[in-house]
Amino acid sequence: MISKTLKLSVLVIAICAVSFVDAQERKRKQRPSSEELFKKLDTNDDGSLSLEEFKDQRQRKEVKEETIGEHFKELDTNSNGLLSLEEFIARKELMKQKRIEDRFSEMDKDGNGTVDLEEYKAFVENHKKERPKRKPGKN
Repeated sequence: MISKTLKLSVLVIAICAVSFVDAQERKRKQRPSSEELFKKLDTNDDGSLSLEEFKDQRQRKEVKEETIGEHFKELDTNSNGLLSLEEFIARKELMKQKRIEDRFSEMDKDGNGTVDLEEYKAFVENHKKERPKRKPGKN
């Protein structure tokens, strides 16, 4: 039987690995920070996002009207009809945490709440296959 400490250590290593992989993917994609995205959406520079500002940006992606309203309500945690930078960042952090949890679940093939070396290797190999090949001379 594996000790709890060893299991916890494997879990921490797996989470760190997932975080590292996620950070590398984000770096490659060069996504804007939450603050940069918020400033881009805040077209009137009043420090908050109205539903109209939010819809304007989202409609460019051809998202249905009701989906936009639902998403906005989820972000607007104090229900004042405006998104503050704090609300926007908090939601982004929750989404990041959800991605980490999803990655861990993807690695934990047997569903026992831990990731062993074989599960981790399989995960890494699977993601190597999914990644596009880098062109020579590119970092």
